[in-house]
Amino acid sequence: MIRIILVDDHTMVREALRLVLEQDSSMQVVAEAGDGETAVRLVNEFAPDVVVMDVAMLGLSGIETTRRLLARHPKLKVLALSTYLDRRIIQQMLDAGANGYIIKSAAGAELKEGIRCVAEGRRYLCSEVARMMADSLRGQHPSPGKVRARALSRRELQVATLLAEGRSTPEIAAKLNISPGTVDVHRRNLMKKLEVHNVVELTKHAIRIGLILP
Repeated sequence: MIRIILVDDHTMVREALRLVLEQDSSMQVVAEAGDGETAVRLVNEFAPDVVVMDVAMLGLSGIETTRRLLARHPKLKVLALSTYLDRRIIQQMLDAGANGYIIKSAAGAELKEGIRCVAEGRRYLCSEVARMMADSLRGQHPSPGKVRARALSRRELQVATLLAEGRSTPEIAAKLNISPGTVDVHRRNLMKKLEVHNVVELTKHAIRIGLILP
């Protein structure tokens, strides 16, 4: 059972989200909050697995609320839910520690999938967000990150993309028909070539340079 807290400053939105989630027997909405301060208190009280976080709220924003929550509860998973399809805002939420981002118009189709992904420790971007992030990078002058990415082999690019999507080593090995040990070798080479130190940094880097495509 995935325990969830809904955070949104519109009561009707929370009610609609609860209705969607209550259709799934593997998910339980344990509490709701209409502002960031209440969200912090409820997370302390209910210890949920996932917080579905509105980005734009009066008072404490979803970005700042996410930072505060993860400072106190580093294992908590946060799935951002917003009307904003803006690369800067999306990046700010990811930098704050959010594990995923869904725009509200896609919530009906993708909310439950996104919750499952982040609960399992994977990252989730709805298709519109992934497409926008990739499109915003096309046509720009190559950054140092893009230049480094060009030095990657085809297999390393495949492994980098799957890692950034939150896939585990066994999943990547099965998908690419290679051994888990080979995946680990590619992972080490990727970290060295892209000058990153963990999968979180790799994911942010992959979004910035367009490795993650819809």
